[in-house]
Amino acid sequence: MTRTFRSTAVRGTEPGALVEALVANLGEQPPRGTDEVRVGFIYLSDALARNARPLLERLRDRLAIDHLVGGMGMALIGPRHEYYEEPAVSLMVGEFPTGSVRVIRRPVRRFDELEQELDGFLDPQSPGRLILNADPRMEDIEGLLDAIASRTAWFATGGVNSGEEGAVQIADGVVASGVTGLALREEVGLAARHTQGCTPLPEQHELTETWRNIIVRLDGQRALPAFKNIIGDVLSRDLERALGYILVGFPIAGSDTGDYRVRNIIGVDLDQEVLAVGEVLEPGSQILFVRRDGQAAREDLERMLAQIRAQAPNGIRGAIYVSCVGRGRHQFGQEGAELDMVQKGLGDVPLVGFFANGEIFANRLYGYTGVLTLFT
Repeated sequence: MTRTFRSTAVRGTEPGALVEALVANLGEQPPRGTDEVRVGFIYLSDALARNARPLLERLRDRLAIDHLVGGMGMALIGPRHEYYEEPAVSLMVGEFPTGSVRVIRRPVRRFDELEQELDGFLDPQSPGRLILNADPRMEDIEGLLDAIASRTAWFATGGVNSGEEGAVQIADGVVASGVTGLALREEVGLAARHTQGCTPLPEQHELTETWRNIIVRLDGQRALPAFKNIIGDVLSRDLERALGYILVGFPIAGSDTGDYRVRNIIGVDLDQEVLAVGEVLEPGSQILFVRRDGQAAREDLERMLAQIRAQAPNGIRGAIYVSCVGRGRHQFGQEGAELDMVQKGLGDVPLVGFFANGEIFANRLYGYTGVLTLFT
C-alpha cells in the first residue's frame, strides 16, 4: 500500500480556529479512492475536553474523515513538538482499504464486550491489531488485556488517558469510560516496539510475605531493611529521594529479552518496616528493583528505533508514539528531546501521540515506557 499519511499539531482553545489551522497545515487532501476509508488519529489536551464535540464535528466535515479515534493527555506529541501545559490538538490522517478497519465505538470493560464489538470483523483466532485508548478510571484494564492475550491472536498497543478528571476518549464521537480504539485486519502493515526508561539493579528477589500491595518480607527479611541493603547506603539515607528514583520491576514470564513491567513504590511504613507498591502482589513471586536513568532511556530508545526501522524496509507511512508522563522532559532533560530522537531515528515521518498514564504494548500494561506503532 502506498497511501499517504499526513500529520500536524496546533495550539489554541477555540474549536473553529483549531480546525481551520489543522486543515491549513495539512494542505490539500489527496483524492480518495472508492475502495478507501479515511481515518483520523487525534489526541487532545485535557483542557479541550469541553470543546471536543464541536471540534470533531467540524473537523470531520472539513476533511471528509470517515472515522476519528484517539484520546486525551495532559501533554501531547505532534510531528514537530511536545506540548505541555497548553491546549493543543495533534492529528494524523491516512487512508486504509475499505473493510480493513473497525472502530471500537462503545467503551468496553470486559472481553465479551470487546468480542461483541468486533463480531464479524475479527475472529479471536485470526491475527489482528488493536490500537487502544483506555480511561484511567477503569479498574481492571490489565484484566481485559490478559484476556486478549490468552484468548486471541490479537496484538494490542496504545495507552491510558492522562490529565484532569473528566477527560474523554474519541471513537467516532466523544465517549467516556472503558476502552475504545481501532481494530485492524492483518492486511494493514504494522510494526510495533517499546522502550524502557530504567536500568535493573543486579539480581531478582523473592516476595516472601505480602498483603495485597504491601511487601512484608523480602528474601526472608523485613521488607524495609532488605530494600535498604539492595539500594545501598547512600540512597538509604534519604528514602524520599530514593522513592522517586528506585521502582519495582515485575519480570515477564517467557520473555527472552529480560522484559519487565515497572510500578512505583508508593509508600514506606518506618514502624512496620514494610513497602507499599502500585500493584497487587503474589507471595513467592520474583521482583527486581530498577533505577530511573536518563542515559539508559536514551540508549534503549536508540536501540528500539534501530530495531523498528529494520521491520519497515519499504518505508513508514505514519507513526503513533505513546510515552509515559514520567518520561519526556522529566527524563530526557528538556522539552522535545524525546520526540527529536524518535523523528531522527525514523527519518521524519507523519506522527502523533501523547503522554500517558500507562502504556499498552503486546497486550500488557506498562509504566515508564515509550510505545511506538508504525504503519508500514
